[in-house]
Formats: sequence, C-alpha cells, structure tokens
Amino acid sequence: MEPGDAVATLRIYDLRERVLALDLRDLLHLFAPRSLDATWTVTTVKSSEPGREWFEATGEGGEQLEILAQRNAAISGADLTALAENTRQVIWGEFVGSAPTQSNKAWVIIRAIDSTFYEIDTDDETVLSKIRWTYKDVRSGVV
Repeated sequence: MEPGDAVATLRIYDLRERVLALDLRDLLHLFAPRSLDATWTVTTVKSSEPGREWFEATGEGGEQLEILAQRNAAISGADLTALAENTRQVIWGEFVGSAPTQSNKAWVIIRAIDSTFYEIDTDDETVLSKIRWTYKDVRSGVV
C-alpha cells in the first residue's frame, strides 16, 4: 500500500469461549489463494513510543516466527502457512503480504494485537468482503 491508496482497516474481535476465535492460520486460509502466492515479511508490532515493539507466538511454529520477526525476514506464502499451522497462538506480530508482481507494495497487512484482536489493513475489496462475511464482531479501525 502506498500513500494516497484508499486503505481500509478492519479489526476482528470474534470470541469463542472468551478467547479470540481466530489466529493467523485462519486468516491465511481465508485469503487463499492469494495469501499462498504472496511474499510475506514477518515483523514486530511497533508502538507509538520509540523503541517499543513486540512479537510473541507460542508453539513450535511460533518460535520460528519470532526468529523471523527479529530479522524482518521475507518468506513465501506457503512457508508462512506451514509455520502458522504449527503455531498455537500469535499474541503479537505483524505480517506484510505483497503480491509476487508488486513486491514493493503491500497487498495486505495482518497484525495480531495482544491476543485481543486482529487488525487488517488493505485496499483489496475481496479481502474486506471475506472478513465481513466470515466474522461477526468486525469493527472499522483507523490507519
């Protein structure tokens, strides 16, 4: 996404038995096949306070995601999906997906925020529609 793009931010708060009812793997499946073709940069969630940032994930895949986040590493959609399947929970993290033909422009940004909600930034109407159709507690965020 670039300055001037009409980017929408949606926050998903759906709960199941008082815990967040979705995780990274669910969103990657929802956004397939595009999510599989995308290149993803795994990174920390930055705070508005300088020098503060977070990444936390549990499970075997989560440990590998944390290592990638410390390096702002880029991986394929297939590799990210495999790691997400092996992750119990992403508590904090940011995943920036770029289309293969536009690697310098973000197609979608997925942020896990403190196990409380997922925030999605995109100008892709298909992604926005899928989120609104799939989840019940979806709120507009501010970019």
